[in-house]
Amino acid sequence: MDIELSNETVAYQSDFPQHLCNMCGKCCKAITTAYSYEELKKLAKEGQEEAKVFVEIFKRYNSVDEARAAVPDHVERILNQLKKNNPDFDESKVTFFYCPHLTADNKCSIHSIRPDCCRRAPRNGWSLFPEDCGFKGWQFQHKERVKASVRKLKEYLLELDLLPDDYVLQTRGKTVKEMKKFIHEKIKPWEKYGAALW
Repeated sequence: MDIELSNETVAYQSDFPQHLCNMCGKCCKAITTAYSYEELKKLAKEGQEEAKVFVEIFKRYNSVDEARAAVPDHVERILNQLKKNNPDFDESKVTFFYCPHLTADNKCSIHSIRPDCCRRAPRNGWSLFPEDCGFKGWQFQHKERVKASVRKLKEYLLELDLLPDDYVLQTRGKTVKEMKKFIHEKIKPWEKYGAALW
């Protein structure tokens, strides 16, 4: 069955649907990263842009408890997810940050010159949003699009299994072996989100 999408639906499904934000401010008041603060400083010195944002623009909470006091429910959601992903998780090694440019009514005071990581938020459907976040519907749609894309790649791998590895795919200019490697590399970033089961 074909379903015609309205312009509103297409806008809703856009890659960076910041218009859906309900401006609770929680994402800006409790931000963390996979890197330690020391690693971020090193990456920032090496020129990594997102690390520079964490070191130069965001402000660091003195402790996880200080972040908890600011945004208890969101900080707990983040910590619970980190524990779920890593049985050896050590809460004391997590650094939370906040944006000092958030106004009292949860608006960005540097919106026109905000960093690229803020412009691209939410980055993907696996970002951890606050419970009452306006991105929930978008998140579901994004995940389903990624899963469908990965499933198509897996189906193509099954088709490639029917051909010899040294067979050259004329439309791609690659051997079957090269194409399989290329597809596995495309799937790999999604493995941490459960792509093996899609």
